[in-house]
Amino acid sequence: MGLEIKELHAGYGKIEALHGVSLEVPDGDYVAVVGANGAGKSTLLKAISGTVRCFGGTIAFDGQELTRMPSHRIPACRIAHVPEGRQIFPRLSVLDNLMMGAWLVRDDGQRSERLRLVYDLFPRLRERAGQMAGTLSGGEQQMVAVGRALMLGPKLIMLDEPSQGLAPKLVNEMYEQLRQVHRLGTSVLLVEQNTTSALKYAARAYVMERGRIILSGASDELRDKDEIRRAYLGI
Repeated sequence: MGLEIKELHAGYGKIEALHGVSLEVPDGDYVAVVGANGAGKSTLLKAISGTVRCFGGTIAFDGQELTRMPSHRIPACRIAHVPEGRQIFPRLSVLDNLMMGAWLVRDDGQRSERLRLVYDLFPRLRERAGQMAGTLSGGEQQMVAVGRALMLGPKLIMLDEPSQGLAPKLVNEMYEQLRQVHRLGTSVLLVEQNTTSALKYAARAYVMERGRIILSGASDELRDKDEIRRAYLGI
């Protein structure tokens, strides 16, 4: 079934930042939300995670209503959120950071299996398992943030600007690893200002502007229409 959002209004305090946003991420899909800084993309992910107040509309995942669900219960629905800026624990080891993502997993064998999966995706994390996460490069810290989310065993992983601050080579590497995650059956909801990379890997995309969805469609269609490229995508 996947994620379904209908006419969502959300914001901070009394300030509304999302104005009637509707979108879908069907089970197993890879969807991007693109737009300029301040368009409301991060607020959308925070609303799904329950850390931003919803004023109206609905958020449902696999048929379960999330709109009024406390934020600490969202991960149990197998929704993982990789926030903007990584927000890892710099004074904990790489391994300890990864294991923080498995706090809901009670089975030792399952935790070990997920750790093997993360290490297979990001071999450098295996090499640096005992190193303090704050001493890693920006690209390696992003790997830790994504790996921590994968330790939950999510059905849906949401990523907020994963390419931010990374060199072009590392951006391509990160997106190839996300493609592997998707191929393993995990749905992906990606928020990006890096429109070129987002549309290259996602199957479908939504364009946000000032808290509203203004365009949606297949990524290749949005990318290939010159008027859309110039007016909305900046490419």
